[in-house]
Amino acid sequence: MTKTILITGGSGVLGKELLKELIENYKIIAIGNHYANFPDSIRFHKNFKFYERDLSKIKSSDEFLIPESIDLILHLAAVVSGAKVTEEVYHQINVTSTKLIVEFAKAKKVPHFGFVSSVSVYGSKEIDLNINSERMGTTIYAKTKALAENYVLDSGRPYSIFRLASIYGKGTKSFISKLRSLTKLKFYPYIPSSRKKSVLHITDATNALVTWTKQTLDGKTPKQVYVFSHPEFVTVNQVIQTFQSLRVIGNSLFPIPVGGIFARMIELVFRFLAFVKRRPFHGSPLQPLLESVAIYDPKSWENLGIFPERDLRKGLTDYQ
Repeated sequence: MTKTILITGGSGVLGKELLKELIENYKIIAIGNHYANFPDSIRFHKNFKFYERDLSKIKSSDEFLIPESIDLILHLAAVVSGAKVTEEVYHQINVTSTKLIVEFAKAKKVPHFGFVSSVSVYGSKEIDLNINSERMGTTIYAKTKALAENYVLDSGRPYSIFRLASIYGKGTKSFISKLRSLTKLKFYPYIPSSRKKSVLHITDATNALVTWTKQTLDGKTPKQVYVFSHPEFVTVNQVIQTFQSLRVIGNSLFPIPVGGIFARMIELVFRFLAFVKRRPFHGSPLQPLLESVAIYDPKSWENLGIFPERDLRKGLTDYQ
């Protein structure tokens, strides 16, 4: 019998890649409020079903109203950023909806559950990190992801958490994609090389989650926590140089130092603008560039029997 997977956040960049890989072999149920964002090849597929559910408004696990028997849940839906997103919305979607969908999974006796989190939960550090390091993230996104993880960890079930590094590649909104946009203005932020970051190409992220899904549904006992990143840590300057070597961008770029006092001045400016426009302030737009989360866990990949294939140079060809 064909097994059924429930996916939240399926209309996002990563979600759509996962759907393309899974939909031929599994029945897929997606929930959300962006049905039009799915490509026709997914929307009209015989194995696809969509329920319109607004995670920002659901207050009880009973409100999911999904009658089908579910074999596995992939919970991708999250608020990452947004100028108009309030702290309450961050908590409702990132934390409360995770709590409710874990409760839904337990009530429906769903045997398998995978929650997509982020390495940002560890916080911006320039020390050696490992999978068991304390979660010290200070951004609203990192804090809410860590709180959401707790509901999965405390579920009493063999559910899994995937802490993904910054995902880059075509269609993503990672710090690398933001860097590419800045270079079109003929400048780039100069950041000390000590600020190393973990990254993961969207192809490798998709492969990791698809492999975990297939192996878990086939009966393999999953790990509780995975960290998926490429073993090669990168710096902003390295990304710029690789872009130039691939001739994605030109050599005539003006470096602007963004650390120290300048970074604090930028933060004050954007904090003031947010106050004037009566919008929530969740940090300077430079924050994703200044953060330094460098972590690699080989055992997470060994557990699946795969390895990330896209190094930085190969991955940046997407931007050509």
